[in-house]
Amino acid sequence: MWHCDACDHKEACECYCRSAGVEKLLAGKIVVLDPGHGGPDSGGVNYGFQESDINLAVGLKLCKKLTRCGAKVVMTRTSDVSLTPVGSTLDDDLQARVDVAEKAGADVFVSLHVEDVPNINLQGIASYFPERRSYELACAIQAAVVEETCAVDTGVSPADFYVLVHNEMPAALIEMGYLSNPEEALYLVDNTYQNAIAEGIFKGIISYLQLGIPSQ
Repeated sequence: MWHCDACDHKEACECYCRSAGVEKLLAGKIVVLDPGHGGPDSGGVNYGFQESDINLAVGLKLCKKLTRCGAKVVMTRTSDVSLTPVGSTLDDDLQARVDVAEKAGADVFVSLHVEDVPNINLQGIASYFPERRSYELACAIQAAVVEETCAVDTGVSPADFYVLVHNEMPAALIEMGYLSNPEEALYLVDNTYQNAIAEGIFKGIISYLQLGIPSQ
């Protein structure tokens, strides 16, 4: 899954780019990646792991894959920082993420998160989209990530998350697993598994763009 035996490329995605015409598809496309939380807002914390760190690790891997294949990638953060000054509200932080996407003129916006809930038995990946738009983007990403990771498919649903409903471009929010589940938490901090998630989101974005759906 992560190494191509057919050539000398170190990562199979390089072959995928060239063989599937992905470089041409991504040329000129602007993708904004939003690793959720950061700085003093660590998001979920369990078993000594922080959601913000997982979100960023996957985001950086995904950025590399997309950039290598010709996309222009803008990340809302590239380190463990907050997007707003101390004392700002949660809505201020979320609006700052939207502002990054709007300023970039993004063709696609993807927000990265993991779940943290009281029920430690829950597991799996879910994708969300704003009501009445971006359904195809969320579905494409969900299908590809589940295929790459073999994780439990918990489906695609509409949601009113701030970064979805306040964005004008196609947007999806991915819950990449449950940090509250002790087994899944270990997967989420594993470098190889993070790469599989990133590969899935990468292929999902490609699948969506191949549909040729106008910006929505």
